[in-house]
Amino acid sequence: MTGPTSPHAAAGRSRAEADNVETVLRLFDQGWGASPGWEEEWRAALVPDVRTYFHAFPPTEGLEPAIAFNRDLFTGFPDLKVEVQEVTAEGDTVVVRGRLTGRHTGSFLGVPASGAPVDVPDVTLFRLRDGKVVESRYFTDLLSVMTTIGAVSAPG
Repeated sequence: MTGPTSPHAAAGRSRAEADNVETVLRLFDQGWGASPGWEEEWRAALVPDVRTYFHAFPPTEGLEPAIAFNRDLFTGFPDLKVEVQEVTAEGDTVVVRGRLTGRHTGSFLGVPASGAPVDVPDVTLFRLRDGKVVESRYFTDLLSVMTTIGAVSAPG
């Protein structure tokens, strides 16, 4: 991960906000699917009944489905990297804006490896309680990804 990593970098954050930012940034650093031991980091940072949203797909409930999705993502893009560009925290919410880059060298959402490079913006909104993630909402340019890897035709 590259980008802002100090939870105390933004003046005016409360202690709880700074702790929430630290938890979220640890997920980007040590809980990144390409990092050894990432699953244990997720088990430490997310509540067992975490609710996760990925675009317009129905939300999933539970830690194991969240881990399984992350595992599938990194099967499709084993060298996926994130550049954290901005971190915002207010109360129990942390928003991370970043950029993802990598190459599609494995199956992703049923699409076989294409070898195509991806470079897309993404945003994840985390809601925390007592220092643990209870909800995450993830948004990226999925149309661009699916077009790049050959899953759909380019619009127009």
